[in-house]
Amino acid sequence: MNAKDSRRLRRAAEILSVVFHPIFIPLYGLIIIYSSNTLHSFLPLQLKRMIFILVMANNVLLPMALATVLYARGAISTFNARDRNERVLLLTFSLVMYSLTAFLLLRMQVPGLFRAFFIAIAVVTLITLLITVFYRISLHASGIGGLLALVLFMAGLYHIGMVWQTVAVLLTGSAVLSSRIYLEDHTPAEVWSGFFAGVAIMGLTLFLILK
Repeated sequence: MNAKDSRRLRRAAEILSVVFHPIFIPLYGLIIIYSSNTLHSFLPLQLKRMIFILVMANNVLLPMALATVLYARGAISTFNARDRNERVLLLTFSLVMYSLTAFLLLRMQVPGLFRAFFIAIAVVTLITLLITVFYRISLHASGIGGLLALVLFMAGLYHIGMVWQTVAVLLTGSAVLSSRIYLEDHTPAEVWSGFFAGVAIMGLTLFLILK
């Protein structure tokens, strides 16, 4: 591989890491739920929009704003938060915001799957936060694992085919996990441990809530 091809491949890996950053995983989860062949896809557009805006504000825009402020003040060195203390700080804030979203959804007239999904995200964040204290688990991988668990759980719970969603998550996940290794942001062990942790924690939490 020549230098030009190597630069292109690295650029593609960087784009994948940004587009499928853990901060966007809740939005992708909503898209999966909205696109499923269940009653969730027939919810009133106003309700769908309200949930989407709530998640966008609480779990995307506010964390991004915090990261920007912390970066400007020198509290974090990069937006990827490679340092363990930086990751703990951002994960703690994310946990608070996911918990807030779950609490608000519990008080709203929405299907139980939405509530369970965000409770599960909060649980995944809590456990990855605890793991991060002593091991640098891949957050990208845990997010992808969580999405896969969501798809498989919905297929089993509602007895529906979610073939294209499963294929999309698997193909995208393979590319994202490979990009994390290629960029040397994580070792294969950190990536795979993150992936299986995301699958297991998300799947178990959804099962316990919705069984």
